[in-house]
Amino acid sequence: MRVVLTQPSVRARDASDFDYVATLLRKRRFRGQSEDVIVLPELIGENSATADYLARCAAMAQEFGCHVIGGSHFTEAGGRMINQGAVVDARGAVVTLYQKANPYGLEREFSTGSDRAGASFKIGEVECFVLVCADFWHVDAYRGLPAQPEIIFVPAFSVSRKSTPDLARARWRHAMIARAFEQAAYIAVSDWAYPVGKEIRPSSGVAGLAHPDPARTQDLLRSLGKSEVRVFEIDPEAGRLLREDQKSRGFEIARMRQEQP
Repeated sequence: MRVVLTQPSVRARDASDFDYVATLLRKRRFRGQSEDVIVLPELIGENSATADYLARCAAMAQEFGCHVIGGSHFTEAGGRMINQGAVVDARGAVVTLYQKANPYGLEREFSTGSDRAGASFKIGEVECFVLVCADFWHVDAYRGLPAQPEIIFVPAFSVSRKSTPDLARARWRHAMIARAFEQAAYIAVSDWAYPVGKEIRPSSGVAGLAHPDPARTQDLLRSLGKSEVRVFEIDPEAGRLLREDQKSRGFEIARMRQEQP
């Protein structure tokens, strides 16, 4: 499995944001396989109607021949506005929808959280879980999952109240590394580059991949830095071996958390 993480430096808040990311991928001459994944940032489809948003996700998946985790957009469901995203496969078919359970900041003024954070699904034989930005930080989001994830995808918009992105980046970095070990799973975050969104609050640019059990310290977290796109090779066996090792030592943290009421 290859995972393509994105960190666009331009945001128009309309459908052209999908075009911008697609252009970045074309410049890299990226072509995926059916079990590869492109991860888009939160609210890439912010002002798109649901039908248009899904069509954009499907078109990207079909063009690049792989799964797309479509960030998110605002949509109405049951008389309320929710922050929702979609996973689509290489044919453009919807695999699952996922919703944000914990609206953040100004989002709380018009959007309500769903009853359940994120969604579980499989790509080939790999157990996956996706959840949106703020939900990543909530322990409850990882309890009662139907399967133990081997990779956790996080479309983010890491807005910060601080004058620089440094503190937010440090917090995300530590949380991603800790969560990867706790869940024995890769953590794959796509985000908007700093200072996208500066007219209200800027994003911090925290996109990167945390490894559950790397051989080298420097591989605990590989960030995108100033890059807008980066492709990572994923070996799900790393998390599986870590989980078995944790179990043998009575230290299977994720299992214990799932069983708590």
